Amino acid sequence: MFIQTLFKQERKATSLEKTPADKLLEIILTLLNKELPQHQSQHHILFTANSNLEYLKNLLNYHRKQINPDFHTGQYHQNVYAQLQKQISQLQMLVDGYMELSIDIQQMNHRLHFHHDAIHYLYNNYKQTKEQNFYKETEPMFWQCLKEDVLEIIKKML
Repeated sequence: MFIQTLFKQERKATSLEKTPADKLLEIILTLLNKELPQHQSQHHILFTANSNLEYLKNLLNYHRKQINPDFHTGQYHQNVYAQLQKQISQLQMLVDGYMELSIDIQQMNHRLHFHHDAIHYLYNNYKQTKEQNFYKETEPMFWQCLKEDVLEIIKKML
């Protein structure tokens, strides 16, 4: 009886601490919410992300057709094309990371073993940002830097 009580208490203590995969999933979900403010609820986030990706790909095709290096407007289309490619790539990678973490979080904890310190650092910064109000002009820069760091981890994870 005493041993059972001892083991039950240990399980409760370990279940309160978030795993690296849980921390990364929370950050990715927040980044997706920032990228897709128009989604209605949690189960619609993948639908909204896919709709947004389709829209961005249509824009990408339009700007690709308008590229003409002889004109400044054509160069504008080339710059927008490059930005859209980057945005599509980042959003697709966030969606892929979200799906991988949602499917099998135990396996992802194993795969994220080498990134534990980086995830812990990013999660601490994420929590501090949510708890404190930063200077409004620097907050978008923080979220962009956080997104780039998370995307690096996702690249190595997938």
